[in-house]
Amino acid sequence: MAIERAARQLIAVLAIATCAVACSRRNAAEHARRGQTYYEGQRYSEAALEFRTALQQDPKLGDVRLKLADTYVQLHDARNALREYVRASDVLPNSVEAQIKAGQLLLLARQFEDAKTRADRAIALDAKNADAQILRGNALAGLKNFDAAMSDYQDAIALDPKQPTAYDNLAMLQLVQGKRDEAEASFKAAVQAAPMSVPAHLALANFYWSVGRRDDAESVLKETVGINRDDPTANRALGLFYLASNRVADAEPYFVALTRSNSDEAAITLADYYIVANRHDEARTILRERAKNPKVFATASIRLASLDAMENDRAGAQRLLRDVLEKEPKNPAALLLSARVSIANGKRDEAKTSAQAVVTNEPASAAAAMAWQLIAQIETSSDRFEDAIHAYDEVLKLQARPYGAVMGLATLYLMRADTDKASSYAQQALTMRPGDPEATSILVRADLVHADVAKATADLAPLQKAMPNAVGVVKLAALIQLASNKPDLARASYERVLKTNPNDAEALEALLTIDLRGGRARDAAARMDARLKEATPTVPLLALAASAHEASGDAEGAEMLLRKAIDLDPDRLTAYSRLGALYVRQNRLADAIEKFRQVSSRNPKSVSAATMVAVLLEVQGKSAEAEKQYQQVLGIDSHSPVAANNLAWIYVASDRQLDEALQLAETAYRTLPEDPDVNDTLGWILYKKKMATRATPYLEKAASKHPNDPAPHFHLGMAYVDEGQFDKARSSLQRALTLKKDFDGAADARKALAMTGGTAP
Repeated sequence: MAIERAARQLIAVLAIATCAVACSRRNAAEHARRGQTYYEGQRYSEAALEFRTALQQDPKLGDVRLKLADTYVQLHDARNALREYVRASDVLPNSVEAQIKAGQLLLLARQFEDAKTRADRAIALDAKNADAQILRGNALAGLKNFDAAMSDYQDAIALDPKQPTAYDNLAMLQLVQGKRDEAEASFKAAVQAAPMSVPAHLALANFYWSVGRRDDAESVLKETVGINRDDPTANRALGLFYLASNRVADAEPYFVALTRSNSDEAAITLADYYIVANRHDEARTILRERAKNPKVFATASIRLASLDAMENDRAGAQRLLRDVLEKEPKNPAALLLSARVSIANGKRDEAKTSAQAVVTNEPASAAAAMAWQLIAQIETSSDRFEDAIHAYDEVLKLQARPYGAVMGLATLYLMRADTDKASSYAQQALTMRPGDPEATSILVRADLVHADVAKATADLAPLQKAMPNAVGVVKLAALIQLASNKPDLARASYERVLKTNPNDAEALEALLTIDLRGGRARDAAARMDARLKEATPTVPLLALAASAHEASGDAEGAEMLLRKAIDLDPDRLTAYSRLGALYVRQNRLADAIEKFRQVSSRNPKSVSAATMVAVLLEVQGKSAEAEKQYQQVLGIDSHSPVAANNLAWIYVASDRQLDEALQLAETAYRTLPEDPDVNDTLGWILYKKKMATRATPYLEKAASKHPNDPAPHFHLGMAYVDEGQFDKARSSLQRALTLKKDFDGAADARKALAMTGGTAP
């Protein structure tokens, strides 16, 4: 008996344990499912909570851990994202995706060796995976030696001597993890162990430079040159230090010293110095002589083309670049410079083609990062903001300190009113460049979008103290004055800006807004007309003038100005969109549809333009065409809430495809849970599917937010009828008929009202 009881107890314990494991897994799966739903609805905080709960119940769910890491990325929580990606890659050793994502975050954390390890593992799993190769290339780039890094820096300043980013990057070549005091001690110990080692001295000098101790860096660099006065690395390092410190004359002896080797490389380096020093004739003499040597023909010719471009001889620059590309079609420096020259000539398509060639030929290179940066700028200038964001994201994958891309993203997200992302990227930029005016500007503007005047004032204060008369600072102060309801002070500030730059689009637009609020639309139009007579017309100026004319009642003049803007730059989408909106306000729906179709044809990824076409078709009563258009929108963005809701409504209004309609309505609801129209659509579909009890909460919300619209009251009344809540049904149906006796569905409302014992008003 004792044995049998023990056996039964053992079986019971095993059953309980099995149940616990199984139940835990079921619960974990349920939490993971809910987390995925929240994630798809962009409710990332809720998603993170569900994913964490799932992992507490089953820590071995590698896919869930990977999704949790993705969620932390969306929440801009890099530390937790890195931790979870690394854990996911350990739990999923055969997942290429997990290895790559872990490696990318390790790369951003400057853990280059660990990033390389993850990249190697991914390549071992899939040797043809481009992302894995890019990751490995980036990790290796982070592990470069000092001399190789300086060579890249030299190439960068040769292509664009006025770009400060290259100079800044030199200061960050070898960041050391840990405390600065400990790092300094380690570098000094290396020098003491090898007092005649040029690399050891350079590492110490670079450390001082990277932490802002420039005097100490200069002292060590001079000691380094003293070790061996003919050492090219030491001379070049000190020369570059003086260039980056804006002590151009002090740099010359060290670049001249390089030429004692009589090498082509040294001569070109000296020519680079002469370019930076604005001694172009001396640079040309060296470069023309070296271009005769086939080994350095391309390098010297590209430098000469750069000089031509700097002196506005863009035709001459392109001739030289064509000669180079004829012999070396994949030369990245030639392609990049050609792209820049094409941009200067206003030939965006040609520029993009050249930049794309660099990305295709060398996807993991530093040149590819520069190419993506150019592509982002091209897309931004053409109002193709989604494509610009994608290009900047590619830069982030390739550069360790991508200040330009981060600022580009901050600006674009601010334009899209996504202030959380804009602020996050601006903070990243400030980490790279503390006190940066442009990044501070983004923060202040984001504060004002949230109507947080106090925080905006506090964020601006340090910059205002350091640069009180800078145009950018004055504009930010004016924005705060506007938000503080001080339009007269704001007007005075913007007029100060226009004295410095009469064509400042932001100041002109702000003054236009102030005038319109003050009922001075005609004055605003007259000022814009005067500005256009004095200035070279641009798309922003013409669009502003059009807004002023429309506000003053001159719709014909507004249309003429917008057409001029389109003729001036057919690639810009702004004027097309504004002209389409003007036609809508004039009830010229066919013209509006045509303009928004033009936007879509020029930017096939424009969800807003494609959605506008569908909405206008629906307004015209062309339901079948609208349906197809909404389907196209969802092909671009399957989560587009407006398209999903409106297509769902078309289906339910025609009493068909209710299952698909429900899925679409739920998609819209995840993004717009408080929107009354979305609630009405979802509730009416549920009613049609005989789910009145589920429908009523949505319909109640819709009716409460649209008290004067008969439709949601009618829908709610019908749901109440199905639930048997006749008193509520009578109230809702009578409300609908009181608002409008002949709304669509009024006959059904009267029948239902009679059935519940009510009478129509």
